[in-house]
Amino acid sequence: MNRELPSTRTRRAWLGAPLVAALLFASCGGSDSSDSTDVDGGGTGDDATVVTEPLDVNAVPTGENVAPVASAVGAEADLVDEAVAGTDATPEATTQETGPISFTGAPLPIYDVAAGDPSLGIASPIVSGQGFDGTPIAIGGPSDNPTLLVFLAHWCPHCNDEVPTLIGLQEAGSLPVGLDVVGVSTAADSTRDNYPPSEWAEELNWPWPMMADDDVLTAISVFGGSSFPFAVIVDADGTVLGRKAGASDAAGLSAFIEGALS
Repeated sequence: MNRELPSTRTRRAWLGAPLVAALLFASCGGSDSSDSTDVDGGGTGDDATVVTEPLDVNAVPTGENVAPVASAVGAEADLVDEAVAGTDATPEATTQETGPISFTGAPLPIYDVAAGDPSLGIASPIVSGQGFDGTPIAIGGPSDNPTLLVFLAHWCPHCNDEVPTLIGLQEAGSLPVGLDVVGVSTAADSTRDNYPPSEWAEELNWPWPMMADDDVLTAISVFGGSSFPFAVIVDADGTVLGRKAGASDAAGLSAFIEGALS
């Protein structure tokens, strides 16, 4: 299925401190919470960590006059002093817990299961970023295969439930043949559990590429996510096939994937 690609003008989204803080410090929904997303019924539940103020990339300016997104953070490489060491300076390997993010195309509307999903069948934005080791990663555009994008916060208990479920499906051979999976680590917070996310992903034996969102949460916002975990399936031509908020058991996750790809 062919489509015209979205605008190639690269834009950076600046969400501002209040909205970033709302997501970074959002409370996790529990059995007595009315702020959680019920993936199945559109009401309340206990399977998602919810943002009290939805992130709206469309509501903030983009372009040359916007404050730039913060660049990647992490330990800087130490350079050997040539005058002292007498050898060429060699940078050490670095790990970044957040990364530079840019995107092209129109951001998707905020996901609301109760209102239906107007993003289905439209062109996905293309988000460019990096892995924890600086490896370039792009998501959302045309690719060799359909792709499942999984947005995760290292401190969110529902994300920590979703990851082993997804890995279990992979190990059991229950994911569709030819489906690519890419994780996006977002809302990194050094004051919360399982930091840093690079080590968290390694400890969970995450087997797929993982992009590091920036510290203003551009990647998840561009895809319309306002809770964790958040999943998006994009076809090989870049068309949005499905979105899901909240954790699911193996049967529910399989049903979401198969339903989107059918």
